[in-house]
Amino acid sequence: MSRSFSTAVPDQLELPDAPAPGSHGPSGPPIGSKHPSTRRIWRRVWTTAVILLIIAVFLLPYEWMFISGLKTQAAIFDDIKPLSWKTFVPLETTFENVRELFMDRGVGRALLNSAFVAAFQVVCSLVLCTTAAYALTRIKFRGRGVIFAIILATFMLPAEALVVPLYQLISTMNLQDTLVSVGLPWIASAFGLFLLRQSFESVPVELDEAAKIDGAGHFRVFWSVILPVVRVDLITFILMIFLFSWNAFLWPLVVIQSQENTLVQVAVAQSVSPGALPNWGLTFAGASVATAPLIILFLFLQRLFLPGLARTGLK
Repeated sequence: MSRSFSTAVPDQLELPDAPAPGSHGPSGPPIGSKHPSTRRIWRRVWTTAVILLIIAVFLLPYEWMFISGLKTQAAIFDDIKPLSWKTFVPLETTFENVRELFMDRGVGRALLNSAFVAAFQVVCSLVLCTTAAYALTRIKFRGRGVIFAIILATFMLPAEALVVPLYQLISTMNLQDTLVSVGLPWIASAFGLFLLRQSFESVPVELDEAAKIDGAGHFRVFWSVILPVVRVDLITFILMIFLFSWNAFLWPLVVIQSQENTLVQVAVAQSVSPGALPNWGLTFAGASVATAPLIILFLFLQRLFLPGLARTGLK
């Protein structure tokens, strides 16, 4: 016996009409609306406010230093208390402090001395640290890990503990009171070696092998393969060594006795006459002059400096 089944299929399935863009659904905001939510707006406002606050905390001391260098001694004390907008905006400016620095205190000559010492230290450190990093990462020999550990341990020695033996060594070489003696003891930088060794290790060894197949030796691999790959890290290395050299104070103060070889940090410190009240306008102007080259150098090279520093820290 067979049974026949019949299924009733509606000729037309009626669906509810879709709401038009901009109309309200059963609950919630208008459907299709492109306006951000109120919560998202407030989140952006608070994020921007926090960022501006952090920027102000970092920049206001520098702004106050630069502005105070253009004020007289009396104006600095009048504007500092109570703290107000007058502290950071000068009502009257004077360039007498800057004129005295360059005409009477010899800060211009000190700037040139510091630039020479920094350039000398950067070039010598670049040659020593790049070649040492290549040897420790590309040439296999027994004990290279121990050698690197010993070199890195010297970075933990305080500079103050090395002043006396270094001065005796410089005196034995008859180099005291010379600009070369300021940078010579620091050209073998343990920090720079660590920085470049991390960079060299990130370069694939296959590039070396391909160059050696073409007949390249160690120097050709070092010059034409490794250095072009790590050029961003080299910029970071140059800026760090330049910063360390430019900000040096204790060693130049010890090893330099003559006024014509004084470096800028020592010249700024010596702008205060012994036994006299400090001229804060002159001190702030000197600090501004000493800081300005570093800020300008960083602004020009920050696009290369920050990625290199971040990438080196992640290796």
